[in-house]
Amino acid sequence: MQVSNNSKISEEVIYKIWEERRLNNSLTTAEGQSIEIIDPGERNIDEAGPDYHHARIRIGNITFTGDIEIDTFHSDWKAHGHHLNQRYNKVILHAVLSNDSSYPFVVTSSGRKVPTLELEKYLSSSIKDNLTKDLKVINNDDSIKMPCKELNLLIDHKEKLLFIKNLGLLRFRRKCEKNVERLKEMILLEELQLKEPKVYHDFHKQVITKEFSEKDFEPKIYWEQLLYEEIFEALGYSKNKDIMLKLSRAAEIKFFKSIEDISNTKIESILLHISGLMPEIPEIPDEETSHYMRKCLDDWSSVKLKYDSQMLNKNDWHFFKLRPQNFPTVRIAAGAAFVEKIIKKDYFNSLLKILQEYNETGKIVTRLRNELIIKGEGYWATHFNFNKPTKTKLNYFLGLGRADEIIINIILPIFSVYFEIHNKKELSQKVLELYLNFYQKESNHIVDQVSEVLDFNKEKFRSVYYQGMIELFRNYCIKQKCLDCEIGKKVFN
Repeated sequence: MQVSNNSKISEEVIYKIWEERRLNNSLTTAEGQSIEIIDPGERNIDEAGPDYHHARIRIGNITFTGDIEIDTFHSDWKAHGHHLNQRYNKVILHAVLSNDSSYPFVVTSSGRKVPTLELEKYLSSSIKDNLTKDLKVINNDDSIKMPCKELNLLIDHKEKLLFIKNLGLLRFRRKCEKNVERLKEMILLEELQLKEPKVYHDFHKQVITKEFSEKDFEPKIYWEQLLYEEIFEALGYSKNKDIMLKLSRAAEIKFFKSIEDISNTKIESILLHISGLMPEIPEIPDEETSHYMRKCLDDWSSVKLKYDSQMLNKNDWHFFKLRPQNFPTVRIAAGAAFVEKIIKKDYFNSLLKILQEYNETGKIVTRLRNELIIKGEGYWATHFNFNKPTKTKLNYFLGLGRADEIIINIILPIFSVYFEIHNKKELSQKVLELYLNFYQKESNHIVDQVSEVLDFNKEKFRSVYYQGMIELFRNYCIKQKCLDCEIGKKVFN
């Protein structure tokens, strides 16, 4: 069975193969060294990082103890940013279903080579057949599997609501904690005069041990950069969130602020060049594309000598099965509009004033939505890739539904942290109350089905429950941690 990048197999299937060692004998690395799996390790389900800890494998005559990373494809190592993440420095083997690369190894952020094991070479015919069936089920079945589906209606509705509300609050708190951690990283990066990505071996330890004062968090540039990064990550959706975040950390806000006569098209040009998405001039570009590309090239030529950070690779972007309005090119155009607002319209303070000056939830929500909705304008309102026009004009780069997602997941957590750090407790509480009483205009696939199972159809648009249901599904249901869930404890005991 040859697996292509066009069919992404659930890594849960690969985990099962790894844990049960459902592989033929005489395993070898991609470089031809013999491998023996002594202990597949312990599944990592509680924290970010490699998929297995404390594994033991023998490569050649040497026994290694450490982490295992499982991926569908060899290229996922870079696509997921593992080569820049220090959490992956203890990986001793990169086990992939298919090696779609010419390289027999991957490299950690510390510069160490990690051998690759291509699993599909060692699968029996029956396992390959079962894997193909699993793939068909994964690709064709969109239903949410919740073991308590037939039982949870026996639990009091208010009791379930309270549990989900607490999960929603937990999710909000985690976002706040993540923001604080990132702010500290930026402060320390500035002090140490380090560039992204971080390759300084003691960096994480220094972030944890350093004492920060309120004054450290005063420069607005840190908050603007945080807002910029979070919005870009959100604009990447699920397939391009990591690379969009990487783009925002490569082309920092302070770089854009150093450029004279900054404009929307100049920002687009910079982002498209740094992202690696700016192509060679097409053979027969239409007149509009030709004009836009020449303008982009001129704009980049005027600023590129000032840029001293990393350039990204076009191959790290995902286009497959994306609707035209979700293409990275269009998402970058939306991001450029936000960058322009941050630089030219004091965007951070505009959002800050809304939360400070208005007290009615409805007015705050309306004002925030108006600040976030981005109308489709310029070249990318009529194109989804270079020289590829859309059938109809794109009216919005970012509409109401996505605006609500950004308010809940980005704006409110950032300003909650901002008010807490600046000792404005009443305003921090105000942000929390807004989160508790915010009703989103649109739902999503996960929330629709989880709310149906839990009989939460009346509550699903209220953000604290909306977020709580996502937390439930991602951290309990799909991890099969039913006996750690307050609902599962009651229905399965």
